[in-house]
Amino acid sequence: MSLYHLSNYEIKKGNKKIIIPLGSTEQHGPHLPVSTDTIIAEYFANQLTKKIPSYSLSGIPSGVSFEHRPFFNISISNDLLSELLSQICISLGENGFNQIIILNGHRGNLGAVQYVPQKVERINPKIKVFGINYWQLIERDFDHGGLVETSLMLAIAPKLVQMQKAKSGYLNKKMLHSTYSSFLSNTASFKITKNGVLGDPRNATMKEGKKIISVTMKNLERTIIELDKLLTMKGYGSNIF
Repeated sequence: MSLYHLSNYEIKKGNKKIIIPLGSTEQHGPHLPVSTDTIIAEYFANQLTKKIPSYSLSGIPSGVSFEHRPFFNISISNDLLSELLSQICISLGENGFNQIIILNGHRGNLGAVQYVPQKVERINPKIKVFGINYWQLIERDFDHGGLVETSLMLAIAPKLVQMQKAKSGYLNKKMLHSTYSSFLSNTASFKITKNGVLGDPRNATMKEGKKIISVTMKNLERTIIELDKLLTMKGYGSNIF
């Protein structure tokens, strides 16, 4: 359930776990909207609140997307995004939320997200913040504007997908995934794709998207349940090392 649909009283008396969907505003090829990452992250966050007692915020559409230059992107720095997320988490803690999940929908945000738990804990040790990257739970190779993201969007927001404009982008299956991961951390690295697409979206379907959603939701739910178990382990929070 979205936090924004609730009254002050309902929030104060309700769940103490909240999910922050984090996306980006950047090109996803000629066939997908620039809001793709935010839409997907927000969808998974909302679905999770139906499985696990929690609330969700609206998606944050600002991310670190400099790798997409000269294609369209609205980017902020890692430092600013990290500070923004930290301040939101601290404020949520002041309002009674003690477990916060940052559900990240954009790879470029990784650097900013990983430091938020440490920054927040220095201010308020009672707040536990965890970053989860949904694409690490889909059990298949990820892409950008390719088969996976296009199938997800066909299942989540089909009216925003223009399949008639879908074209294959850069794709080299012989390269290691780690090679792409390292290369795409550089500014303007998406120039190699020519059209902003990493992969091939032409065979994407709504049915495939629903399969990916099912697997991802199962793994997201399991991840949060396992995090809860780790938090309750004897000795957690004490100086045991």
